[in-house]
Amino acid sequence: MASETLRQRHREFNSTAVAPESQKPAGDGEKETELGNKTPGSKRSLTIAIAGVLALLGVTGYSFMRQPSGVPAVAVTTVAAPTETALQSVATKRGNAQKRLEGMTKVERRKEVNRLPIFTDDEVDAVLRANEKSWQAINGALRIDTDQVSSNEPIEDYLATGDIHGGSRYMVGVFDGHAGFMCAEQLAARMQPMIDAALQEIEGINKTISAPLSDAVVRLQRDVGRGWDTVPMALTAAFMAMDNELVHASLAEYQRLADPSQMSRLLGPAVSGSCGLVALVDTDANEVVVANTGDSRALLGVRLANGTWKAVRLSQDHTAENQNELSRLAREHPGETVIRSGRILGGLMPTRAFGDSRYKWPIGVQRALFPQLLANGHKYATSPPDLLSPPYVTAHPVIVRHKLGKGDRFIVVASDGLYDQMADADVVQVVAQWYEARDPASGLVTKDKNAATHLIRAALSTDGNGNRRDEIIRYMLAIPPPVSRRYRDDISVAVITLNEAN
Repeated sequence: MASETLRQRHREFNSTAVAPESQKPAGDGEKETELGNKTPGSKRSLTIAIAGVLALLGVTGYSFMRQPSGVPAVAVTTVAAPTETALQSVATKRGNAQKRLEGMTKVERRKEVNRLPIFTDDEVDAVLRANEKSWQAINGALRIDTDQVSSNEPIEDYLATGDIHGGSRYMVGVFDGHAGFMCAEQLAARMQPMIDAALQEIEGINKTISAPLSDAVVRLQRDVGRGWDTVPMALTAAFMAMDNELVHASLAEYQRLADPSQMSRLLGPAVSGSCGLVALVDTDANEVVVANTGDSRALLGVRLANGTWKAVRLSQDHTAENQNELSRLAREHPGETVIRSGRILGGLMPTRAFGDSRYKWPIGVQRALFPQLLANGHKYATSPPDLLSPPYVTAHPVIVRHKLGKGDRFIVVASDGLYDQMADADVVQVVAQWYEARDPASGLVTKDKNAATHLIRAALSTDGNGNRRDEIIRYMLAIPPPVSRRYRDDISVAVITLNEAN
């Protein structure tokens, strides 16, 4: 999650003078670490050779992406897929670095990080392009570019995309996990069909939906009236029902089964947590509706009449820096000091999230279940101090609805790892550069075909003071997990390019 500490580490790290790679101290001659499990891919011989490398990079699936037909190509200087040699070199350097940093104190580690061998340009490209994907949606009306670069191992961010009931609706969601990956993983797998079912329920098409979702729809219709617009109601119902299923229905199922072997499967996602943001674009209605719980963010890139670009935020961060959230917590928990050191009860940064049962279950339930969950490896199965009146955290989203205008060219949906590195205006300006470079007449050149990759490259090349240098990303990506988490977060980005058919 975003933190001033992380940003400060980034500033300290990048204030170090950059020496040529030839002057960097050589490795200690450690043996290459053993790599992870194989990952399916589209070219079997290459996949078998680099599968373990991809596991180290945090890649959960690998395939060679082809530029969708009908999409204008970006002017590029390098477009090749990651090579076997570069990926293996990445794994070797990171494995050696992990051994080199192992057992050091924090002070020793911070000094040694600045002496690690940095990545070459080919190695940087291999990391950035291992997860990138591009495709068209809604009969070519939208172009979707996605990419992810991990810092945690395994990555705790997930992306989810897909068509939504109606024929002209498409969703892009980012789920930024914390305290493990299990909650975000469930959200990515189940949110799209949940939204689809909610829309059909509200529109009277399908009544065979889950009880939590049906209950959420009925409750919203009762509380706000049936006149509430369909898409905002469906998104809200889906978010609330998903959290109910993860936190409460799973608990009831475990208590019914009374089978300890099912504890991790049923309760692991509840102990973990995740922010969640979904942008639903409707090309017929010419609008985007954004539902957000947590501190991921959606930005609209607007091209003004004079040719300049403007960033419009389509979501609000749910943290202690949000005065509306502070007021809500004070209203819901009178007389309590809920925010401590900028976090919920001193622990959780986002004030809204999925999962996070330690801030939602009654203390009696936590005392009954957490010792065994902790013994099973769920290290966050611990009760926060002064848990007096849970729940303190809600998954109820804040909805932003925007009618798309002529100048609205793209939407950026990203986890907070991106915004740790870049301000909103810089994010839009970087994507605008990619957008304009697709026109050969612009004279602009970008290195990446994929808009999300282009954006992540810029973010990881930017220091804490906003300065951008190629050397920075070569340092940043060379730091292995888990030490890398002190300098950067997982970054997941989706760029939705609008009006592609015109």
